[in-house]
Amino acid sequence: MKDKLSTLLEILNYSADLLSKNGIKDARLNVELLFCHVLSCSRLKLYLDFDKPLTQDEINKFKPLLKRRLKNEPLQYILGSTNFYGYEIAVNPSVLIPRPDTEVLVERFLEKTKDEDNISILEIGTGSGCIAAAVSGELGKNNKKYKYIGIDIGDEAISTATANLHANNIPEGSCILEKRDFLSEDFSVKELEEKYKLEFNYIISNPPYISIPEYKLLDREVLDYEPGTALTDSGDGLVFYRKLFEIKNICDAVFLMEIAYNRKDELTNLLECAGIKDYNFDKDYSGNYRVLTLNR
Repeated sequence: MKDKLSTLLEILNYSADLLSKNGIKDARLNVELLFCHVLSCSRLKLYLDFDKPLTQDEINKFKPLLKRRLKNEPLQYILGSTNFYGYEIAVNPSVLIPRPDTEVLVERFLEKTKDEDNISILEIGTGSGCIAAAVSGELGKNNKKYKYIGIDIGDEAISTATANLHANNIPEGSCILEKRDFLSEDFSVKELEEKYKLEFNYIISNPPYISIPEYKLLDREVLDYEPGTALTDSGDGLVFYRKLFEIKNICDAVFLMEIAYNRKDELTNLLECAGIKDYNFDKDYSGNYRVLTLNR
């Protein structure tokens, strides 16, 4: 960073130009958010202080964050959190960064349950806990009784999700997280129901659905930093759906799943092969099919 730069605006413009030249999208916004993080202020306050000279301490805090972003480390990991459905979700390299498209899954669930109470939910692949926090939080706001069980294969993911539930004031005991391997031969929905003395009304999942060939073509920002196990099933991208469809045939719950934007036809064929007839696809905000619902 040039030594002659001193004001916030000068350093911001220089840094945004640097990010842009290195192929970082939304470079200006990235730098503004980094400065908001360093200065503990809002973007409005940032604009009001553009002419303010930065202290050496503030510059020293900002520089390493900018260097991390120049290496394509995701902004959310640098900031340590992101917003999902109005809930602040802590993120780190052990969990996938929540995407806005996944909010459609939450919206679809809340639409389905608007006239229901005493809801029992199983989430497969909890990750950061963003869906668990949003669903539990919204059900709580509507004074609905519910029990939420979330499973994930990773210890660090369980730890992160637990912290996010606590940070978002989800009542202890209403949402329980467990380490489980969904793809193992020993996994059983029935066993979980017996353990918690309930019957699941809903099963939610945003599973790894990127095929290996597609995974290798992802942007470096995703490929180099986000957990591969949360992105790909190390196969054709349909491994989790095959098992979910098998479970549907012995489970009377409603299933809501996020899907890849380009796999609707293949999933339709799998549903037909599994003998599942009552289902529907919903689009995300970009017009892509994003949520698959298997009805009762």
